[in-house]
Amino acid sequence: MLLSIPSAHTEVITSLQFSPHHSTVFCSTSGDDTAALWDLRQSSQGHEVARLVHHQGPVNHALFLHDDDRLLLTASDDRTVACWDVRALSAPVGGIQGFGDGINKMLRIPAPVGSENSNRSNCLVASACDDGMVYIHSLMPDTTGVSATMVDRFWAATSTVNDIVLSPNPRMLITASEDCAVRVWNIIGDPSATTDDRLVTSFEEFDNPVNHIAVMCYTDAEEQEQQQQSEDCLTSTTTTSSSCWLYAACSEFIFAVDMDPTSGTFGDGARTFTGHQDYVRGLEFLNRNTLLTVSDDATGVEWSLTTADPIRQVKLHEGLVMASATSAAKDVLLTGTDGGELRAWHLPFNTETCCGGINCC
Repeated sequence: MLLSIPSAHTEVITSLQFSPHHSTVFCSTSGDDTAALWDLRQSSQGHEVARLVHHQGPVNHALFLHDDDRLLLTASDDRTVACWDVRALSAPVGGIQGFGDGINKMLRIPAPVGSENSNRSNCLVASACDDGMVYIHSLMPDTTGVSATMVDRFWAATSTVNDIVLSPNPRMLITASEDCAVRVWNIIGDPSATTDDRLVTSFEEFDNPVNHIAVMCYTDAEEQEQQQQSEDCLTSTTTTSSSCWLYAACSEFIFAVDMDPTSGTFGDGARTFTGHQDYVRGLEFLNRNTLLTVSDDATGVEWSLTTADPIRQVKLHEGLVMASATSAAKDVLLTGTDGGELRAWHLPFNTETCCGGINCC
């Protein structure tokens, strides 16, 4: 273990995010209405750099902007997004309001082709909310702060939208929701557009709410290699090969469905990852062939993406593991619990594999 902070927050840690600009800096958000910045290199004050106090409700997510190293966004159940300048964190330098309910996840998205927001000075952020809607705002940083304008919003679910990610086709985004569905949407940026204009496809065969989603795509060469490895593993539970897979955490299971990387439509290929005993709370790709998941069962599981079999299972905490993040180099894993405990782990894990290290594909 690299780091352990038993009381990083006084309530549940809701999300963890590494900075794309500083490899050892990360942000945690919490049900205690705060967010915090940490630096793995800074040992003084328990590695804490700053405590962000502003919101009037649980903070659910933080978003660093890849194209602006100054800005950090935090989203809350208080129906606002706060914009922070990381050089001076005493108070937000801007914010976004007008949401119908709490915000669960934010995503930086590209501007639609031909949109007036496609110039470089504007940044589009999509927000997944408890009211079943996705809101899209244009952020305009300047020398004094950040202003925001809503450019689109649409109904994405009949209940809470839990997660939102970009499709392999950057003109589309994917949502996961409490109404047991994953849906693919065109990014339009026009409030007058209809659901038929927006909705590309949906997958509604889940028995429980979908909490998290992630996408992995392969080149033709990688796809052929994965197919060969699958054929070589005699104990494999599946030999289906596809160039792109959507992974969905649903209850204690992870389901994978193949999808067309251009059209966004789902195919017939499917996989099920079974091994956790409670809700899965995080999906992290360690490399092109390995998925790491964390769960309320206090463990993390490494999975082979070739076979859908577990490689190893590691006890991470005594409490429920509610959030995770991996560094860009995939050499550090962050985990946070329902009680506010924060830990950092060296990767890869060196514990015994589930198959004893013999023929472990």
